[in-house]
Amino acid sequence: MLEQYPVEIWNGGKIHRINNSVIHLMRGQVYNIDGQSFFTFGGAASHDKEYRKEGKSWWRREMPSPEEYIEGLSNLEKADWKVDYIITHTCSTKALDFIKAQLNIHMDADEMHSYFKEMEQKLDYKQWYFGHFHHNFELPNKMRLLYTDMIRIY
Repeated sequence: MLEQYPVEIWNGGKIHRINNSVIHLMRGQVYNIDGQSFFTFGGAASHDKEYRKEGKSWWRREMPSPEEYIEGLSNLEKADWKVDYIITHTCSTKALDFIKAQLNIHMDADEMHSYFKEMEQKLDYKQWYFGHFHHNFELPNKMRLLYTDMIRIY
């Protein structure tokens, strides 16, 4: 669905321009906005996809391609592994373990959690924001899980 839009460069990273006021920040990009740098990487595995309908409430492209994983690491390397803010849909394995203990839930780690764990070990950042779990709370290591909270980033 998003692939139907042409790819443009915006503030240093790739986007899909949906219309004049809506843009899709693509996976694995670093954007420079008002002197702040942002790394974005959307997507996550649906844990209830057996109840969803493909193309309506579930999409095969929910998980990144191998090329997107590689491009994300390459862009972070170009940024010398330093960004101000990280915005992702899901989190690292380390954060997942913390969330599972806090919420008393079971969820297996997948390739995205491992990918973010690898990044987390190298990255210098001010704050990491993610969602996916439908809760709001602070985690160790400058991470914050967002659901309904609205925050000022800078």
